[in-house]
Amino acid sequence: MSKFYITTPIYYVNDKPHLGHAYTTVAADVLARYHRMIGDKVFFLTGTDEHGLKIRKSAEKAGKTPQEWCDENSAKFELVWDSLNISYDNFIRTTNPSHIEVVKRAIKELVEKNLIYRGKYEGLYCVDCEQYYSPKELINGLCPIHRKKPVKLVEDCYFFKLSAFQKILLKLIDDKGLIIEPEERKNEVLGFLKSEKLEDIAITRERVRWGIPFPENESQTIYVWIEALLNYLTGIGWQGDPKELPEFWPPDIQLMAKDILRFHAVVWPAMLLALEIPLPKKIFAHGFFTFAGQKMSKSLGNIIDPVEIANLFSSDGLRYLLLASVPFGQDGDISRGKFYDRYNSDLANGLGNLVSRVLKLAKNKKITVYRDKNFQEKVKVIWSNYQKALEELAFEKAISEIQSFISFVNQFIDEKEPWKLTKTDINEFNNVIYTLLESLRHLAWLIYPFMPETSNKIFSALGIDKDEKTKEFTEAKKFGEVKFEKISQCSPLFPRL
Repeated sequence: MSKFYITTPIYYVNDKPHLGHAYTTVAADVLARYHRMIGDKVFFLTGTDEHGLKIRKSAEKAGKTPQEWCDENSAKFELVWDSLNISYDNFIRTTNPSHIEVVKRAIKELVEKNLIYRGKYEGLYCVDCEQYYSPKELINGLCPIHRKKPVKLVEDCYFFKLSAFQKILLKLIDDKGLIIEPEERKNEVLGFLKSEKLEDIAITRERVRWGIPFPENESQTIYVWIEALLNYLTGIGWQGDPKELPEFWPPDIQLMAKDILRFHAVVWPAMLLALEIPLPKKIFAHGFFTFAGQKMSKSLGNIIDPVEIANLFSSDGLRYLLLASVPFGQDGDISRGKFYDRYNSDLANGLGNLVSRVLKLAKNKKITVYRDKNFQEKVKVIWSNYQKALEELAFEKAISEIQSFISFVNQFIDEKEPWKLTKTDINEFNNVIYTLLESLRHLAWLIYPFMPETSNKIFSALGIDKDEKTKEFTEAKKFGEVKFEKISQCSPLFPRL
């Protein structure tokens, strides 16, 4: 049995869960469900990032302790993920005592390796990002993310020798020892490493009371981004010994939005190299959404609540629409209007209508097994293309294969006109209906990673029990191997909007 470990970033607990968070998390969930479906042993990690000055200030403003503030806001993420059927194996919080203790051990290890030293930092700091910027990284003197003027800080702190890893990082990325996708994101990282001299980075802050104390000097707290990155190890049970790694390490895929790629493609692998821990197999940074042509931001007031959209289109509908709308890895524009159009065309008129048509035709009929060679070949090609697409994180291509099969089945119905065969050729009617029911079974499998609730409704209507549904995947994707004995109707899967 193969192992598959996938991570999202841990989301900043001060943020309200929005559609961008949902995009990354649904994509990771689709991959986790797909790998479970094909028989892999899967671990899917997500969670919340809960330390730093900004969180303490927000808590004080709300009249709460930082821990109370984090507890409330972290719960909001868990509730949203529950509403979207996110099947994570662990939801890590960086205020977990186990995470805190292991971070201290890892930092101690780096101190003992002489890769951390004490110094004085003078630089430009964005409080919202909780990140230092060089003057070159600013846009018109402002933080490139929050468009706010950074503050100038001078403080004693501890540095990590990031500069020692420039050449090895360049070689690893060039030689595919560290895979970064898509290609344009890899080229961005390579361009940065080739044009900029890596400088040692400050990894502690002075007088920030909400954070993990630096083990050598408790007047300092560990820089939030540094300790947060270690969640990918602590979240799967790492105890801090580089020689004793958890079962699932290293990650097969680390998913994130492109704005945090540099931390994950430069600082994170450098830390792992310093600790002598194997690197992730693949880092994938997807693009951004614009909404009706505008960038989504708090200042514009167009941040979209995923639960609100799920209430309109259903949880499964939103999962599908997010991944069908834009090629994964690229930027793209979305709007409610575009979602309505695709929901009605693909889900209401497409999948939902097909399921309803077939179940009505099969009602109260005794169906015997029939192996249609044309469908056997079609299904083989669909599965091959679908699996290749998901292995490449090309969600929209996998969805295109699903839609192609729906069109193929609808065309078959129109050509065979089974409603006429009941009077002219009952044997052929049986063959056609069996082929259609078997097509629905395959569609239930194909849509399962994307739309698990809808998939289960189709399986249930086909009378397929749990043992049948979870049989060996190589057997399940064969065409013409299943008997249908208890066909039932189901309510419309996707009522037209």
